[in-house]
Amino acid sequence: MEKGKITISIVVFFISMMLVSLIFIQFRTVEESNAIGIESMREDELRQEILNWKTKYNEIDEKIKSNNEKIEEYAKTIQNNQQSSELIDKELNEYNMLVGKTDVTGDGIIMKLSDNPELSYTSSNLVYLINELKYSGAEAISINGQRVVNTTDIVGINSNQYILVNGERIVSPYEIKAIGNKDNFEKIINFPNEGFYPYYKSKGYTIEMNYQSNIKINGYNKEITLKYLSDKKED
Repeated sequence: MEKGKITISIVVFFISMMLVSLIFIQFRTVEESNAIGIESMREDELRQEILNWKTKYNEIDEKIKSNNEKIEEYAKTIQNNQQSSELIDKELNEYNMLVGKTDVTGDGIIMKLSDNPELSYTSSNLVYLINELKYSGAEAISINGQRVVNTTDIVGINSNQYILVNGERIVSPYEIKAIGNKDNFEKIINFPNEGFYPYYKSKGYTIEMNYQSNIKINGYNKEITLKYLSDKKED
């Protein structure tokens, strides 16, 4: 009897173990199936995500290329504008120098004309000297600080009781500065008997003449107005 119970117990134990094993195998299979499904689902999602990022990357890459092209275009435009601006500035500076709007410094001559009890300088005397300086190749001229330009008037008022230069009254002594070649000045201004210096000196006028370096002549400080010139073309 006891032996039969033991046998039955052993059989029941083995049957129970088999059932447990089958249940475990089933759970394992289900778990692996779910894991495979999840992994498969994750792989699809990852592929879609990668595809999305690739699309975004391509879009961004195109934008970057477009922006780089615009930057290059802007850089060329800025460079061209800068070159144009530099050229315009250069031309403007040259123009200002030509018309006397710029302060200049250079070697040249300084002449001092002073009235004396016997003789006084007139506007015509000054015009004569300015013409000789121009003929000598003077690049810049001033009278008592007034820059002489193409539109400058040198006129005597009330029988030369006083003189106007650029509309400003000047009085003796008259300091005339000119920047240019010393040898040319010497040939023209100091030409024996006929040059301005020896001629007026021999007449009894008070006059001094010196060649100097680093002479500064201020720019013309008024507006240059052209009254009769026009760029309009007649039909």
